Amino acid sequence: MVTTNAAPEPGPQAPGQKRSNGRRWLAVGFFVSLVVNLFLVGLILGRILHPGFLFGGGVYVREFGPVAGRVIQHLIGQLDEADRQSVMDQLKGHADDFSALNQDLREQRQTLIRLLRADTFDRKAVDDALVELRRRNDALQTAMESAIADAVEKLPASARKHLAQ
Repeated sequence: MVTTNAAPEPGPQAPGQKRSNGRRWLAVGFFVSLVVNLFLVGLILGRILHPGFLFGGGVYVREFGPVAGRVIQHLIGQLDEADRQSVMDQLKGHADDFSALNQDLREQRQTLIRLLRADTFDRKAVDDALVELRRRNDALQTAMESAIADAVEKLPASARKHLAQ
């Protein structure tokens, strides 16, 4: 008697039987995974490459600093090009003032952070730093309000209706 270890060869498939759908579902799963991953990579790259992500909020932020730039961007974003340019021309005269006030504000924040992180807590120095921070913040806000009011004053009434929408 002769025995073999070979597995029997499968016979021909019956007409009503189908092969396993496993490979098909595996291919569909890989395709769906690929599509989802490409979509997510596109979202991430789109966010990273967006000018607001890389350059801190666009042309207004670069021109006037982070605080004033975002205020101006929100304020004049809905104006038409001619009115927007008119406001920008007026505000550009104040850009150096805004930058200096922003720098002063940043320096005072750093001073406050150093005081808060110090090994020994000096309550009087922290209180004084907070008062100075508030004063510098008020100075920046006052300068922005004045410059924006001067610039918007020259706009026609129809354009002022589109401010800060």
